[in-house]
Parts: sequence; C-alpha cells; structure tokens
Amino acid sequence: MQDYDVVVVGGGPIGAVAARIAAEAGARTLLVEKGDRSGEPARCAGLLSLRVLPTLGASDSSVIREIHGGVIHSPSGVEVSLHSDAVKGVVIDRAVLNRELLLLAHDAGVKVCTHTRVTSARPGSISLLAGGVKEDVRTRMIIGADGPRSLVASSFYLSPPEEMLIASQATVAGAVRKSDEVDIFFGRSVAPMFFAWAIPAQEGNTRVGLAAPLGTKTDELLSRFLQSNKFGREVERIQGMIPISLAPNAVADGALLVGDAAGQVKPSSGGGLYTGGVCARIAGKVAAKAALAGKTAKRDLAVYEQQFKQKISDELRFGRAARSLLSDIEDDAIDVIFRAIDRSEITELIAHHGDIDYPSRLVHAIASRRDLWPTLSPLISILGGMDKLSKIAHAALASDSYAYV
Repeated sequence: MQDYDVVVVGGGPIGAVAARIAAEAGARTLLVEKGDRSGEPARCAGLLSLRVLPTLGASDSSVIREIHGGVIHSPSGVEVSLHSDAVKGVVIDRAVLNRELLLLAHDAGVKVCTHTRVTSARPGSISLLAGGVKEDVRTRMIIGADGPRSLVASSFYLSPPEEMLIASQATVAGAVRKSDEVDIFFGRSVAPMFFAWAIPAQEGNTRVGLAAPLGTKTDELLSRFLQSNKFGREVERIQGMIPISLAPNAVADGALLVGDAAGQVKPSSGGGLYTGGVCARIAGKVAAKAALAGKTAKRDLAVYEQQFKQKISDELRFGRAARSLLSDIEDDAIDVIFRAIDRSEITELIAHHGDIDYPSRLVHAIASRRDLWPTLSPLISILGGMDKLSKIAHAALASDSYAYV
C-alpha cells in the first residue's frame, strides 16, 4: 500500500495549486484526476482579472486576449458602453492553464495520477480505481478539490454549498463584435436572477453562455438566446453547476475542501479561479503542516477556515447581498437603471473602478461622489432607497480585505 502525507482529489487549477503548495512545504503529495492531462472539457468562461494568474503561480501562456471593457445590455435593448484605456482583464484558454498548473505540480514533486477515480475516502486512507485495478492508499490528509458534487465532502459528511447556479455555455464560430470587449445581457427571459455573456475567445470564436438558479432549463434558454442574437454557428456546448455560497463546513478529521467543493466562488460573477486560488494556497500549506506534524483532527484544521474566511468572506458577503438585492428587480426597472447610468461621468467611473474580484470597490467610488447622487436617484429608488442601500454599502465600506494575498 502506498503512503502519502497529502492526497488531493481533483486535478483542475485549484487542486493543482493546492497539491503544488503542499509539496513545496515538504509533504509527499499525490494528485488524483479522473480525466486526462488535456484540461478538457473546460467548464469555464475564461474571463479573469489580472490577479488570477499570479495568484495561481502561472505564466501568461494561456492568455488569448486582453479585455478593456464591454457593453451591458438591458432587457429592452438599452446598451451602455464601459471602456477603459487600461487592461481590465484577460481571456484565457482554460485547457492550456490546466496543463501548465499540472506540470508545475509535477515539477514540485507531486505524483500526478490521471484516468484515476476515487471510489471512497475516509480518515487515513483513500481508495482508487485506475484501469480496472483497485488500490488503497494511506494518507494523513485529503484535500477535496473535486467540485460542487464533491465525493470527498460526502465521504466526510460535509454538506455542500446551499445555493447553486446551473450554467450553459456554447462556443460559437462567427465574427467577433470587438476583440477587446465582452457583452453582458440582463433580463428574466434571458437569464433569470443572473445574466448572460458573450466573451471573445480564440480567433473567430465567441463563448456565449448564461447562468440561472438550479432547476432552470438553461440549455433551452441558451438555444433561444443564440437564435435571437445570431452570434454564429454553434460548435460546442458545455454545462455545469456553480456554487455561490460557502459550504457550511470545509474541514473534517483528516480532510478539507477547497474551490467549488467549498463554495469559494464570487456570487456576483460565478467566477472561482481567483478566490479558489487564494484558498488553495492556504489549503496546501495547512494540509502539509498538519500531516507532517501528525495533527489532522478537525480542531487542528480549523485554522484553514479561519484563514481563508479572513481573506475572502467580506467580499463574498457583499457579493451575496448585492446579488440578492439585484435579483428581485423586474425587467422594466432594469431599463430605468440603465438609462440612469448611461451618462459619461457615470460610465467612466464604472469603467475605472469596476473590478471583477472586488465589486465593492465601485460602491466605495460612488459613495465618494456625492455630486452624482442626484443623477442616480432613479437607481437608488428602484433598489429600495437609501436605508436598504446603506446596509449594502456598510458591508462594502466595512471590508478591509482589499488584498486576498
């Protein structure tokens, strides 16, 4: 029977980072992935902030293009352009990123086993199945980086995140509207309680997708959306779940969860590579230290939850509050909001201060511009007035977590 200090289940970017960090901390580390090393299929829109790749420890080899802004579309077709001279984000080839991170993990000393499934897990050991051959592996620590339907979580009786979205995305071949801008679409008939997107990808391709609460028939919504907007010829489609709330508990005796398995995802956008990457670095260090010290009880691992929540919980809390507020707004009210913000002084403020990872920073910026408040009065009224907004603003202004890392 093989013996490891740390076994990581799930070879996506978050699992690869956690495994690499654990190995760099001196732990004998095994990474188990049910797929191959190709990184396909990549269930990811691929739009990242400039912080993500450095946080993951990756190069820019996966970057396809730089993004300077975009156009947001209201339900009735009102368009508001948000463009910045500065680069606001990048679009990546997720499969290329995945392969690079697995290689970095391997170079750090991680044993990477692909085409390998976990059949069961328990404190101190894990059972694997590869090529029809079963094997039990001893391990002091298990890291579950195996997504929102985590086998590690269920094996250790850890409840999944309570709130989930279902997302569908198509790769469409056709003319790209603009190579350095994305499009975001709102409306209950398009993507109830969330939004749809069109992101320029490889040359001549656009990633078009949408998300909505679990139970929504997003494939049907996406088909109608593609037909009505004439993006081009659909060549591929993927679907996946997105957790948008933290799991109630992320640690158990001998195990911890990271990434989607722990719900470490931004409620405002559904993106998890930045928050998950921040948490993966903490997970790798905590797991390695616990394994090497022989202190792997739940009480010993509580420091993991303390540390990652200190880094990300304020911004996630703000994102959940803002999303809850916005999801209650009807389509005609969204149109009113769009008309209120379609002024150069406001769009320039949004383009400058808008941040994929820190949406609360825009609230800080607006709060400091009292001269704009009269112009924004329709928006303030629709969102419930200043009393309701003050609670959201307080959550943002109280947050001092301006740097996750």
